[in-house]
Amino acid sequence: MSFPKEWTDTWNLFDDRRSGSVTHSDVKHIIRSLGRRYTEAEFNELLHDIPDPIPYQSFVEIMQKPYNGPTEDDLRTALRAFDGNDSGQLKLSELITLLTSLGEKMPEAEVKQLLSEVHTNEDGRVNIDDLARFLCTPLPTTQPDIAELQKQLAGIS
Repeated sequence: MSFPKEWTDTWNLFDDRRSGSVTHSDVKHIIRSLGRRYTEAEFNELLHDIPDPIPYQSFVEIMQKPYNGPTEDDLRTALRAFDGNDSGQLKLSELITLLTSLGEKMPEAEVKQLLSEVHTNEDGRVNIDDLARFLCTPLPTTQPDIAELQKQLAGIS
């Protein structure tokens, strides 16, 4: 069965020693960078019976499972519930409080790091549409250096 080259390319960024396995923590980053937004509970369920470090084949099996995560519209609707005056914006400070205190609570440092890339206006507010789009955009990955990979593969032969 074939699968997207992007999966292998992203995996290889984390498996820099080419051991064929990565930690559970790393596989969470890989999966998120490929655009899947599982909750911590969903990750725990996905990885429950898989050894740590996780072999590449197990990663492929996870990625081949159907994914029905939140859409941009889902996030926009959820965020608008906190927009009391229907301005289409949220205060950055309120957003930090929401993400660190409701539902699956995120550590404040992680929230601040995530939101550091979000544009705010002069009043410290975030546009809800922009935020929903940002949160649904897959994280960028660096493509591997093909020449370097070829050298490494030549050394294996």
